[in-house]
Amino acid sequence: MSEQGKASEQLTAPSASAATSATATSATAVTSAELPSLEAARSWIGMKLEDIGGGSAGKVEGLFVDAESKLPIWTQIRLGRFGHRSLIPFEHCVEAGGRVWTPYDRDLLRGAPRVDPDKGLTRQQEVILCAYFEIPETTGRAGRIASRSADTVTTRPG
Repeated sequence: MSEQGKASEQLTAPSASAATSATATSATAVTSAELPSLEAARSWIGMKLEDIGGGSAGKVEGLFVDAESKLPIWTQIRLGRFGHRSLIPFEHCVEAGGRVWTPYDRDLLRGAPRVDPDKGLTRQQEVILCAYFEIPETTGRAGRIASRSADTVTTRPG
């Protein structure tokens, strides 16, 4: 199986009911002018991740950046001590008090598509993540990458 085939196999879309049953209120993205810089966001690595209810949901392990602009797009998280790795929208995270907070609950995060932390994502894989977090295809990240080819790497570990 090709590397691209393996990546597509690993990142599959969970059922829509999994996202809607566990989702918190729809997260409102902040504008890029309000987002922390890549350098500031890198200071989040190693911080605990808190869910919408204030409970521990995991740990921030890294960032994925846009392949062209190099701006942070996804926050890489690890769920539990031996848990899986996934990505959550960077613009839906905020750092405060030495922790990173997200508007999603722990169950939703556990159901998120798994990713390989060492490989970039194609547009097709990002669209799956956007759909899971209910980011419409016409706006936000999904809208910004819509014109790129489906197999183009749009996001890289950064």
